[in-house]
Amino acid sequence: MATRYKLYADCPDLGKINAIQRILDDGTITSIPMAEDNTDYQDYLEWAKTNTAEAADNTLTWDDIRATRDQILRDTDWTMTTGASVDQAQWAAYRQNIRDIPQTYSGKTPDEVVWPTQPSTAGPNT
Repeated sequence: MATRYKLYADCPDLGKINAIQRILDDGTITSIPMAEDNTDYQDYLEWAKTNTAEAADNTLTWDDIRATRDQILRDTDWTMTTGASVDQAQWAAYRQNIRDIPQTYSGKTPDEVVWPTQPSTAGPNT
């Protein structure tokens, strides 16, 4: 199965990349955080040594917003597990705000979406 990547930039002229999407042949699209300790990011860096990623159309769509929302929810699922040492009430409220993004910004453009700030990952006893 071939993998391709799209790069998203706030300012394409300056070349500052702020998001990477991985696209598989079966249509699966995932967002890859640009974090050195992320194995998907490391896979992308290896791939980029011999391949060229597409520059993505920087027009933000509601599909992009939903994909980001879904990825944030997947990335923060751990905060809702029994024994997670975070303020689960704050995280539950944050995650509900993330789920509500499409409804909250109904009638607006995707560029107008302002993402809520994540609560602290520090435990309640720190």
